[in-house]
Amino acid sequence: MNKIVIFDLDGTLLDSIEDLVLAANNTRGRFNLPPLSKDVVSSYVGDGIIKFVERLFEKKDIEKELEAFKEEYILHIIDNTKPYDGVMDTVLNLKGEGYLVGVLSNKSERLTNLVLEMLNISYFFDFIYGGDSFTEKKPSPLPIKEIIKNLDGDIKNSFMVGDSCNDITAAKEAGIKSIGVTYGFSGAKLLEKCNPDFVAKSPLEVEKIVLGEK
Repeated sequence: MNKIVIFDLDGTLLDSIEDLVLAANNTRGRFNLPPLSKDVVSSYVGDGIIKFVERLFEKKDIEKELEAFKEEYILHIIDNTKPYDGVMDTVLNLKGEGYLVGVLSNKSERLTNLVLEMLNISYFFDFIYGGDSFTEKKPSPLPIKEIIKNLDGDIKNSFMVGDSCNDITAAKEAGIKSIGVTYGFSGAKLLEKCNPDFVAKSPLEVEKIVLGEK
């Protein structure tokens, strides 16, 4: 059986908030709406692109707005986006210790792959899944259960690493350990509400937790 570490994307592997804010406000500008603050846009992230755009425009009928956001986001997808300091070292070190390491985002699989490919880091991961890769998305445990099943994973030695309650809830309901990271979008206060099994202030702490050194 395989030991598995599943990373969320935005706010966990990648510091992508500046580009999300830029794309969000450029899209709002197309519809003559004022820009939103970074904190507000950050609070909208985590439930997939449709929910994100619905929140940006405070409505459900978002066909035009959704297409406009996709255009803006692809234009600016890696203007400022980069891996958090030390996170790729952690990925490589965990792989060196025999873990399968991959990505599970609520962002679409296409955009998840696109940003990782454009950053030239997609080949580091053993698997990459998005919010439309399965019939349900986080906080449903189904994606994690499917990953564990498909990779012959060892539940007792598998982890979900993320910055939001969606990640923590999905991990708990799937029966694997959860690591909440406080360096991401949500911060420590929000994560406390989700009661993760472990809390990490940095990628290095994630590595130490997984390897039983903390």
